[in-house]
Amino acid sequence: MSDLIPSHVDGYKALSVVPDLTENLPPEIREGIARRRLVATGHPCPCGAAPVRLNRAQRRRIAAQRRHGNTDVIRVPVIHEDDCPAADDVLNALANRHGITLRRWM
Repeated sequence: MSDLIPSHVDGYKALSVVPDLTENLPPEIREGIARRRLVATGHPCPCGAAPVRLNRAQRRRIAAQRRHGNTDVIRVPVIHEDDCPAADDVLNALANRHGITLRRWM
């Protein structure tokens, strides 16, 4: 399961989809998910990662969608350090090591 965490990206209201932080997960995976949740609430990850700012094309796309009464969905990547437990490759490798079914983490 995942949680929707309300936040803001460049002044736009946003929702981040982040996995639940459950007690039955191994500590390393809990740390990775906790770091992702931290970034989703607008705080930097201990590795220094933070949501990237929207580029001009993304901002224009949102503005055009709003003019037409639509809501657009844009994936905003967060680039963690290579050894951070919240990085995609690290989190996926941890899940594989612990026999956890892989799902899209973000």
